[in-house]
Formats: sequence, structure tokens, C-alpha cells
Amino acid sequence: MQLHECDTFFFDLDRTLWAWDEMKPSALDLLETLRTTENNIYFHTDNTLLSRKGYADKLTEMGFQTQREDIITSGYVLAEKLTHQGIKEVYVAGESGLITELQENDIDISKEAENAVLGFDRNFNYDKIQKISNIAKKTGNTYICSNERIFQRVNKSQPHQKALNNSIREFSDLKLVGKPSDIYRKRFKRYFSYFPGKSAFIGDRLEDIETGNKLGMTTALVMDGATDEEELKNAKDDQIPDYAITSLDKLRRRII
Repeated sequence: MQLHECDTFFFDLDRTLWAWDEMKPSALDLLETLRTTENNIYFHTDNTLLSRKGYADKLTEMGFQTQREDIITSGYVLAEKLTHQGIKEVYVAGESGLITELQENDIDISKEAENAVLGFDRNFNYDKIQKISNIAKKTGNTYICSNERIFQRVNKSQPHQKALNNSIREFSDLKLVGKPSDIYRKRFKRYFSYFPGKSAFIGDRLEDIETGNKLGMTTALVMDGATDEEELKNAKDDQIPDYAITSLDKLRRRII
């Protein structure tokens, strides 16, 4: 499927559309072009700093009117997974976005919980590692939201959740609920209404592309984000995009 034949577009946020503090050049122009031509536009992210509503508000403040239902986060996927398993209490290492999604599913946050979840946490410390490892000794696993390596801001790069995951990997089996996990894809299919053959999944990581490919969509890798040419050359078969595009402006030209 050619990109210009698609009518539904799913965009990653971090390092694809923005550098957290501001939109990338051509991002708003691309989104507005798609909206004025009556395409469906949705968003996906493994960053749990904000809830779905938080991301909708952030996109709106940056100039693109967005509703909560237009966005799926790994924090939301995690909350739905725990609810399905009947888990009503968890210990959380994470920030407000993850906590909000859990609480909206009536999942309590407790230091005495028998299950641990880990999202992106800029206040992660030794005490949290100790707590998660103690829980893991009893239950044997920890749910994680992402394997993202870099948190990109306009003027600096910071470690993302992968560094936190590695600090507890020795003590606990890690169950990924973010991209490209089966858990994520199953929830994605129930969350959005779309026809895969007319949809495009766009991101900057190989995990994004693997997710889109397994969902049966046309995939586009934006090469000015997390993935360089060498990583793309060594990608697994299911991580190879239909399109590898150097910028959002070139992506726009492909679509229109």
C-alpha cells in the first residue's frame, strides 16, 4: 500500500513528532495537511510521563487539537492488562501519567502490593530497586512499559526507561507491555477502529515498525529519531519498514 492511499495514520510522539519541549519542523504542517484532507489521525507512545489526557492536552497546547481517545499509551495498556488479570493493587516506580492510568482503572498504589510496575521515572533510586527486587522474590516478575533508550529534549538527551529496566533485570523477570509486545497489539486492536490495509504506522524506533508490521499496516520509519542506518541494516525481518524517510517534510510529500 502506498502512503498516499492510506486514510488512517498512527504517529509515535517522542523523537518522531516532537523533542518533548517543542514540535519538530514540519510536524504541525503534516498533521494539519492530513486533517484538512479528512484522514484519521491517532497517536501512540511508550512514554508514561503523561496520561492519555495529558498527552491530548500537550498536543493541543502545541497547536494540534487532540482528544484523549485519539491516543494510546503503554501506561493505559498496562492498566487494562492488570485489570483483566484481576490485579487491584501494585507498587509503582513511575510518574503521574502512569499513576493516573492505573487509578482510573481502580488499581490502588501501595508499598505493600505483591506486584510491581515500572514506567519512566526521573526520580528512580536505590530504594525503589530494593522494593521491586523484594517483590520479585515473591512473585517473580515486574511489568515494564518500555525499552526506550533515550528521552530527547530540545537541548539535551537523557536516559529513558531502558536504563531503569537494566538495573532490576538481575532481580526480576521483566514483562513488557509496551511496543512491540503481544499485550500491546491486542489492546491496540480493541482500542482503535481502523482497517489495517488502509492504515499507516509511523515511528522512529524499530519497535514501532515491528508493531505496525505485525498489525498489518503500512509502516514508515522516520530516520531523524532513534534509529540510524546501521541499525536499520541489522534489523530483523519483521522490523523492516515499507518506507525509511529522513524527515517529516519528506513524509508529507510522500503522503500528498
